[in-house]
Amino acid sequence: GSGMHTHVSVWKNNENLFSGETYKGLSEFALHFLGGVLCHARGLAAFTNASTNSYKRLIPGYEAPSILTYSANNRSASVRIPYGISKNSARFEFRFPDSSSNPYLAFAAILMAGMDGVKNKMDPGEAMDINLFKLTLDEIREKGIKQMPHTLRRSLEEMLADKQYLKEGQ
Repeated sequence: GSGMHTHVSVWKNNENLFSGETYKGLSEFALHFLGGVLCHARGLAAFTNASTNSYKRLIPGYEAPSILTYSANNRSASVRIPYGISKNSARFEFRFPDSSSNPYLAFAAILMAGMDGVKNKMDPGEAMDINLFKLTLDEIREKGIKQMPHTLRRSLEEMLADKQYLKEGQ
């Protein structure tokens, strides 16, 4: 499948709310936003990876990231923090979405998940600044790292079990 890597930042009054003094120049707001996306990612996949073929690229050992973690300039993480030359360039690159999704629904769901993370001060955990593609399934399990669902059916089940945050924008 084809990836639809999605770059996200949140702005208010011409200020990038992701810019700050924590990991790689991110703000607490940004880390909580990221925590929300990582927390809800397995259900988000119903929006960001909307076909059965989407899941053929989201398996360990392929070049698409399937491990739900973040890192700076690390293309093996499902969320990458790209290098920026200014504070206004602080952003996330969500690497799991693909082109089978409806971008309006996918972007809205990502934003709702992120804002749920901000509202509830969700912790994204520690960054994993290693080559995640080299981890074995046993190592992934030992570290307790969540992975993307491996089927559309599983992502739909995850979304149905974790949908309350999607209703908050009503």
